[in-house]
Order: sequence, then C-alpha cells, then structure tokens
Amino acid sequence: MSDAMPSSVDIHGAPTEPALPSSCPGAWKPVLTLLVLAPSIGELLSGSSPPLQFFNPIFFLLLVGLYGCGALLVRETAARRSLNSTGILLCGAAYGIIEEGLMCKSFFNPHWTDTGFLSVYGRAWGVNWVWAFGLTFYHMVVSITVPIFLTEALFPARAREPWIRRRGWLITAASFSLVTLLGFCAFDNRQFHLIEIKQPLALARRFNDSTEALDRFIGRQLNRKHREVIRKAVALQKDSPDLAHAVQDELNRLLPRADLYSEEKFAGVTLPDNLKAQATKPRHGDKLVEFNRGLLEAAYPEMLARRQIYPFRPSWRLTLGSVVAIAGLVLLGLRQTLGGQSTGSLRKPWRAGLGCTVGFVLVGFIIPSLVEHGTRIPPTVNCVLWCVIGVLIGRLLARTNDQGDYLWRRGLWAIGVMTPWIFFALLLGIFVGMIGAKSFSGMVIVALAFGLAILKLALSWRSRLVLSAQSNSPHPAPFLRGKGETR
Repeated sequence: MSDAMPSSVDIHGAPTEPALPSSCPGAWKPVLTLLVLAPSIGELLSGSSPPLQFFNPIFFLLLVGLYGCGALLVRETAARRSLNSTGILLCGAAYGIIEEGLMCKSFFNPHWTDTGFLSVYGRAWGVNWVWAFGLTFYHMVVSITVPIFLTEALFPARAREPWIRRRGWLITAASFSLVTLLGFCAFDNRQFHLIEIKQPLALARRFNDSTEALDRFIGRQLNRKHREVIRKAVALQKDSPDLAHAVQDELNRLLPRADLYSEEKFAGVTLPDNLKAQATKPRHGDKLVEFNRGLLEAAYPEMLARRQIYPFRPSWRLTLGSVVAIAGLVLLGLRQTLGGQSTGSLRKPWRAGLGCTVGFVLVGFIIPSLVEHGTRIPPTVNCVLWCVIGVLIGRLLARTNDQGDYLWRRGLWAIGVMTPWIFFALLLGIFVGMIGAKSFSGMVIVALAFGLAILKLALSWRSRLVLSAQSNSPHPAPFLRGKGETR
C-alpha cells in the first residue's frame, strides 16, 4: 500500500490543516492507544476478562494481538481506502466473525460456556444463531468502531492519514492471523456448560445436606447467593434456570482449585486409571482444570455429562461458510467510501450511542432471559431485531461522514456507547466483592478510571462542537493544538 501523504484538502475541496506524515515523530501514539484501547473496552470493561486475568502479561499480549491488531487493521484499511462509517461497521462485523466463528468457535460450539441458554435457543444446522448475531453486533460496535472513533478523536490531526507503513501493516496482519490460527487449532474451555448439568436439583441436594466428604467440601465453598438459591430449591423440591446457573457457577469455580482432590474426599468414587495416574503428579493450569473436571464427572456420573471432544473443531462446511461471510462483508465494506452528500447531522451523538447499548441489552439479555423463563419469542425475531439495530446504527453514523466536526460527534457517540458498560463494570466489581469472590478484584478501580476519562473527554469534545457551531466552520482544525492531541 502507498505511504504517500493524504491530500491537503477535505472531501469538499476546502483547505485543511497540513497532514502529518506517518513516519514523523509521535506516529506511534495513536497506534499504541488503539492497540491497548480495543482489548480494554472489548474484554476488560465488559467483564469478559477479569482484571487479574486481563493484566496477565501473556494473556494481555494475546488480546492485543487479537483485538488491538484487528482494530488497527480495520482503521488502517478505512484510512487508506477512505471508507465511511458504514465501511468501518461492515469490516467490524467481519472481525466479529473471525474472532467468534474462527478463533473462539463459539458460533458453533454447543458447549461454549458463555453462550449459556443461547446454545439451545436459536441453534440450528450446527450454529448458535442468536448468539452469532449478538456477538457479531457487539464486536462490530464495541470492539472495533468505538475504539477507532475514540482514538481518532484523541489524535484529530492524524484522523485522515495512515498511521503505519507497509511493514507495520504486514506485522499487524501477521500477529492477528497467528492469534486467530492458534485459537482455531487449540482454544476451547473445559468449564461446565448449562446443557452438561443434567440434574441440577439432584446436585443441589447433594451439596446442601449430604454426609459424603466431597459433597460437604463443595457445600462449604458455596457463596452466599448460590447457597440461598440451592437451599430454596431443595426446600421447594423445584428446579429452575436460576438453580442451574448457580450449580454451574459453583462447579466451574472448583475447576482451578488445587485442593479439590484428596483420598478422603474421593474414597467412595471409582476413578478411571488415567485420573489415578494424574493424582500422583503435580498439576497446574489447564492440566489441573482437566483433572478436576474428570474427578467431578466420575463423582457425579448420572448428573453431569462427559465432554467427548476437546478442543472443539467446527466442520469444514461451517468454517468455509465463515470465511465466505467474512469475505463478503469486507468486500461490501470496501465499497462504502466517502464523498456522498450527508443526509443530516447527528445532533445528539451521546444519546444515540446510549440508545445503541440500551438496544443491545434489550435484545441480547432481556429477551433471551424472558424466553429462558417461559416467554415464547421465536429466535428468528431476535435475529431480525439484531439486523434492525445494525441498520439503524449505520444510518445514524452515516450522518457524521461528511461533517467537518465528525471527529467530536463520533467521539461523543462512542462515549455514549461506553457509558452503560462503565456503570455495569462498577456494579459488577461491587457486587462480586460483596459475595466474597476475588476474580474481579480491581474492577471498581477500572470502572472509575474509565468513567473519569470519558467525562473529561466528553466535556472537551462537547465544547469543541459548541465552538464549531459558533464559528460556523465545518473544520475541527482551528481548535487543535500541538501535534493533534486533545486538550
């Protein structure tokens, strides 16, 4: 790809501030910002990766290679091909299929723990359709578009130019491809899925009042919330989705524990020869999780399902279908270029971004929860709603394409998207801390840091919109300072 400097006039032919060459000092700042911001928003802020896991150096580098490099590739493609917001969204959707369809394979894996009820609701032809639509939308907006818009607004003088040269682009693409390939070949999880908990009420009885050593050990480990759910279910002799989730969470909390196995606890359990051999050796990491899952499956053979295949691999038809979908979205996205007349201005970008996340919560969480508790809503309706929300977001963001103050409007829209997630992260950190779990230690600090940062940026970018309107100038350049950093 060419490394030539961008034109010194905007899409309307009006003069702009001289663009800075991508090789000048400071070009690494927006690159580093985007590489860190994308996984921080997509994984950390959403609670997908707790702080203790996220800041593990090896895990963090893998996330940067996936989220960060993926976002950087989309952003550089948009800059070099002059893509509009629709092009960025379509490429972001393609990224979502790469991560969830090829790398994690959660679109197809019926035992992927995070899918929960969505591996049953809307599953057909080997695909978790409702989950697939929802995660594609999530990565399209939260993992890709939001970090790109925020980073470009933070470095406005470089917003229209490429940030990396050809060598950097190749290194980024190679890193992204390597992480994706590693995930496709080896990534899976051994945690118990809801559909593998065959008899949650029977397990609840064992954990609640059994005299067996293993049952008493597990009963002592229950957190306060799950203990109450289990006691209530045993008293009423009634199964429920809440009970299944509680039992699943408690079993999965046991998997990384080194103190699960002892001869006393498993004295009455017939262990396979392979588990007996492993019991005499030190175990760590994934080997420990594998060993503990085998122990629990042997201890409760009628109540827990054994997983036959690990790691999960989708069929070649599903893999080929993912590749075709990715190629189609990318090709369609490359056709969405700047230059057309704007259909209006995005007047209230923060509220528009907030509405985006509200729609995500409604379609992604509330509707599936209602269905799980008995409400009849066809999965096709859910998938159609995801498409409608995607089209509405595309039409809203299209109003920023040819606006001189597009950077601030896109930045405020991205802040609007993030705002509910920050409150969610704050409540998650407080709630998990109250029940005694340590997995989300530091989540409150992360949420407060994000909250203070976006508040400062929102005030700054809002003032720039006001100044731009007062001066009746379509260009943000007169309000820049330094090398393009915000005030």
